[in-house]
Amino acid sequence: MVKIMIADDHAMFAEGVESLLSSEPDFTLCGKANNAAEVLRQVEASAPDVLLLDINLPDQSGLEVCRQIRQKWPDVKIMALTMFNDESYISAMLNMGAQGYLLKNTGKVELSNAIRTLAAGKTYFCQEATDTVMRSLMRERTASTVKEAPKISRREKEVLRLIVDERTTQEIAADLFISEKTVESHRAALLAKMSARNTAGLVKAALFWKLID
Repeated sequence: MVKIMIADDHAMFAEGVESLLSSEPDFTLCGKANNAAEVLRQVEASAPDVLLLDINLPDQSGLEVCRQIRQKWPDVKIMALTMFNDESYISAMLNMGAQGYLLKNTGKVELSNAIRTLAAGKTYFCQEATDTVMRSLMRERTASTVKEAPKISRREKEVLRLIVDERTTQEIAADLFISEKTVESHRAALLAKMSARNTAGLVKAALFWKLID
C-alpha cells in the first residue's frame, strides 16, 4: 500500500483529491493538512510514502515546507500539486528536493500514475511543466552570451525593494496590502530567478543587476 498525505488549504480541492484516490486499491490516505505546521506534524506522526504538497499554504510557503521535510524525513517523496506553471516555481521546488510536479488540472489517471512513479523511487513531471522548463532552457541557449538581468514583475520589484530595506514579511504584506502567503510566494520566485539562496543573496543580486533604485 502507498501511504498518501494531502497538503492543501482549499478543503474542497483536498476532498476532491481524496475522493479520486479512494477507489485505488493500492492507495491509503494517512492524513490531510491545510497549513505548514500541520503538514510537518502529520508527516512526523504518519510517515507518508508520498506527500501531495501545494506551494501556497497560509502560514508558510510550500517551498520551505519541502526543504524542511527533505532535511528531516528524506524518505518521504514530495509531489508539488499546484496551479503555478512557472519555471521559477518548478526550479525552486526541485531545488528544495521535490521529486515531482503536477498542475491542479490533472486527471485521476495521471495523478495515480504520478503517485505510483514517486513511490517507486522515480521522478514525475506533467507535460505542461516539462514544456515550461524546456522553453526556458531554449531561451537560455539562444540568448546572448552576455548574461542578462533576470526579468521580474512590477510586484516582485516592489517586494524586492522592501526586502532590501530589511522589512519583515508581515511589514511587506501590510505595506503592499497583500497576504503574507503572497509575499512568501514572491520571495520564493525572486530567489529562483536570481539563483540566490537567501536574503543576502537577493540583496547582492539586486545591486549587481541594478534592479532597484
